[in-house]
Amino acid sequence: MFKLSNSQVEQALYQNAFEYASNGKAIVTLDGKFHLVNSTLCTILGYSKRELQMLTLSQLSHLEDISKTNYLFTEQPPNIEGKIIIDQRFIHKNGKELWVALHFSLLKINEGSKHTSHYLVDIYDISKQIEKEKEIKKLNQIHQLILDSISDGIYGIDLDANVIFWNKAAEEMVGYGENDLSTQNLHDLIHHTNKQGNKVSITSCPVFKALKDGESIHITDDVFWRKDGMSFDVEYTTNPIIENGEYIGSVITFRDITEVKKTKEILQKSEKLSLVGQMAAGIAHEIRNPLTSLKGFLQLIQSGESDKQLYYKIMNEEFNRIELILNELLLLAKPNPTTLCEKNIIGVLDQVVAILQPQCNIQNVQINCLYQTEEILVFCDDNQLKQVFINLIKNAIDAMPKGGEISLEVERESEQVIIRVKDQGVGIPEEKLASIGRPFFSTKENGTGLGLMISFGIIENHNGKVSVTSKENQGTTFTITLPL
Repeated sequence: MFKLSNSQVEQALYQNAFEYASNGKAIVTLDGKFHLVNSTLCTILGYSKRELQMLTLSQLSHLEDISKTNYLFTEQPPNIEGKIIIDQRFIHKNGKELWVALHFSLLKINEGSKHTSHYLVDIYDISKQIEKEKEIKKLNQIHQLILDSISDGIYGIDLDANVIFWNKAAEEMVGYGENDLSTQNLHDLIHHTNKQGNKVSITSCPVFKALKDGESIHITDDVFWRKDGMSFDVEYTTNPIIENGEYIGSVITFRDITEVKKTKEILQKSEKLSLVGQMAAGIAHEIRNPLTSLKGFLQLIQSGESDKQLYYKIMNEEFNRIELILNELLLLAKPNPTTLCEKNIIGVLDQVVAILQPQCNIQNVQINCLYQTEEILVFCDDNQLKQVFINLIKNAIDAMPKGGEISLEVERESEQVIIRVKDQGVGIPEEKLASIGRPFFSTKENGTGLGLMISFGIIENHNGKVSVTSKENQGTTFTITLPL
């Protein structure tokens, strides 16, 4: 609220500041008529001072925006303390729309014993600002449409781990909307426990470690939690967000891998059954030999013509041999759930060699076990690793149709164990090496490639690596590296 004296100096100064202000200025009567206007306002609206003084503020307003200021021009105008700011559209003299910001202040002019009230209105042309905001809004809408078209869930978080954007897939997968994300931390909502159900503190959460260090990470198997309290298996990546060269947060991209894991489990079981079937002939042959011996010894015992104690010892060894083969076969075929625990990798390999020995005998193949030590503990699912090594050794046997030797080498190196399966077979052409492990790619005439694909996946789930080297007609080496 302004109070002006009758001083001519003050009046001249006020008129000068009014006339040459950088923004439009107007004194408007309480019924909305322009009483005084400055040159800047004339420039903004395209009218002369005389033309403006014949108009009302409502006449300049866009039809849809007249109601924004109507309440100011009533018989009893509101009591204004400070300023009222209204953004609305005016119509330029040429007919075009322009956006303006109107700042209303109540102005009281004292003239002796009389005083009158008017509005002092500061008028700013904000058309460019509005257009820029529209462009930004349009870009945001386009970006959101792009985000929502992606089937993977996406979250963007700032350096304080506040969610700054997300897509439709993320909302559908976890069930959390804007109200949830604005009041709670993302970690507490979707990533507060691990696969074993143990609580994960925010300081040890991979996502927030990556956020703190500005790193990219890729986690192949973890769990996120839904709003309904159910968890689901996820694979996710986090990547830093850089804006104008400055690190401002991370973007998390994740996918539900529940169905993928189920499919892999089905393939693994199918592959196990296939392996069992292929090994059946060799095992039957291996069991037939001790059974023949046992039958012969029983006949001799019945005749009572020889040392029964010697026969009992040999028969017991043959029974143990049969029991070992059958136990290993059943263990391989039994669909146990995946459980990770410390196992001696040497013992696992010995069991694999035992189960494949019958087939080696038939194919005239010898397995040479070259172990650096007799015990190396690995955190693993031993059934799954048996499946891997049976696949690799059986492939090595098949690669040597005329017989040969397989070297099974194990060595410990720093915090990992390295296992090599070497054969003297036909080898793999160099141009085909890159395709090894892909589904339905096989160098065998009737192969599907699923065995190696599943084997590679098992090793990856154990945080290990598989590499292949080969030379045609010289042999192939599969190298498996597992963390201790």
